[in-house]
Amino acid sequence: MSTMDEPQDLQDNPHWRTAVWSLRVGYLALIVAAAGLVVVAVGSTPWLLAAGVIGWLGAAVVTVAAVLRARRELSDPRPGLWSMRFMLIRDTVHAAPSAP
Repeated sequence: MSTMDEPQDLQDNPHWRTAVWSLRVGYLALIVAAAGLVVVAVGSTPWLLAAGVIGWLGAAVVTVAAVLRARRELSDPRPGLWSMRFMLIRDTVHAAPSAP
């Protein structure tokens, strides 16, 4: 996937940055949900699980909306949603270089 051509417009797009950050929040929400599963298995209340699931669902909605808005603002030819998914995952894992 390192040869993927990511449009430079995406790096400057505020909707794309929102999508990247909301997916990162979604990762954290999944960790909270997993911890909630452990807590429920031990016999405690499911509040942690509920918080993780609600956080993940919220992050998913924001991520999808931001990706669609970012794609709409790109010039033609636009990348497909499938390839944008891989770009999004790559951008959430690798920090963008800071501007000089």
